[in-house]
Amino acid sequence: MFSEPIMSPVSAVNFWFANRVQRWLARNVPAVSSVSLHRRNIFILPTTHGLLYVAATTLIFVTAINYVLSLAFGLAFLMVSLFILSILHTFRNLHHLAVKGVGGDAVFAGEDACFTVLLQRHAERLHEALELSFPKSLISRADLIEGEQQRVNIYLPTRRRGVLKAPRLKVQTRFPLGLWRAWSMLDLDMRCMVYPAPVPGPLPGADSTAGSGKGQSTQPGGDDFHGLRNYQPGDSPKQVAWKNLARGQGLKVKQFVDSSGDRFMLDWEMFAGLDAEARLSRLCFWVLELARSDVDYGLNMPGVRIAPGRGDAHRNRLLSALAQWQQTQELDPAGNSGEAG
Repeated sequence: MFSEPIMSPVSAVNFWFANRVQRWLARNVPAVSSVSLHRRNIFILPTTHGLLYVAATTLIFVTAINYVLSLAFGLAFLMVSLFILSILHTFRNLHHLAVKGVGGDAVFAGEDACFTVLLQRHAERLHEALELSFPKSLISRADLIEGEQQRVNIYLPTRRRGVLKAPRLKVQTRFPLGLWRAWSMLDLDMRCMVYPAPVPGPLPGADSTAGSGKGQSTQPGGDDFHGLRNYQPGDSPKQVAWKNLARGQGLKVKQFVDSSGDRFMLDWEMFAGLDAEARLSRLCFWVLELARSDVDYGLNMPGVRIAPGRGDAHRNRLLSALAQWQQTQELDPAGNSGEAG
């Protein structure tokens, strides 16, 4: 029997704290497509530079007391005033900023998903040195000075196919002096489709001129012999290749196809012998290839059958079917399955 991995005390505390923070955020900053930042969802703490600034101010003040230096007292009081005033300016730089989730375009697994958010300001407010990012992703920067709104793209790495829900977006600023950091963690309820990563490979049973639109459909159930595949439970005994079994070649099933001119039916059994994800990647590649040709094409796989057609909408329908095949849960940012929202 395998025992569960034991967490170190530090990891256990971090895990507990992270869960508590997420629950608190879910309760106090719920998922909405558009939000205006205010005192209830803006947090502020001193930065590392701010703490060093406080230490330097304290040192100057102690020196002024020991040596009774009037200029040192004046400098210490000035530094304290700047530190306090910077709290107000840093907070005000986020206050009343409106953030709206626009959404994300579909990508292939392994690429960076691009989510777009719209920043809007009131006519009398300016917002400078804004930083937007997802956890463990690159930071996008923006300024709202001249225009009243601006679109900002935030990128998130993807690992697996499926429907990817964007994590909480961090909007933060250190303006104007970098002594304080004000931030907010927003769930803008954005999603994007992650298609399987296309993997090139031959198309069994297709004519070599498939890219030009000439070939034969491989829709099972016709009159032309297509080849053999491994037996699967539920296959008809009439299609079993008994002669091959007698020769000791294992239990095989005969496949037949229908000839239908310039039409292709991509079939799950074309790539027998590969695992499910490998088949999806091969089918994805051939959907893209056939979409560039002058040919009608469809898709047939367990639980999904899409009639032949063409056009961008048809291509995206097939790619979405491949991405969501047997996916009942959304993906979290790490590419793992999470509870669907």
